[in-house]
Amino acid sequence: MPSRIFVLVNVLMALSYSVIGALLILYPESAFSQMMLPSPLYAYALGALLLLYGIFRAWRVYIKMNEENDEGEDKYSHYEDKH
Repeated sequence: MPSRIFVLVNVLMALSYSVIGALLILYPESAFSQMMLPSPLYAYALGALLLLYGIFRAWRVYIKMNEENDEGEDKYSHYEDKH
């Protein structure tokens, strides 16, 4: 059960990073970016980094989920050979 919660949190974080990055790329001169960043160039750079990091986190969650599924199948495979 906790693994489902961790997967959900990690997926939400990956989506959050990706959405914030995409918004910074699409709206580099928004009030938020003007308040936090000195120029739109920084908004593009930060947006690209956040988008890439969000994709990386989503990929890690996907890999981790596949590893857990593979381990669960292999755990009981030795019972099938006894028949």
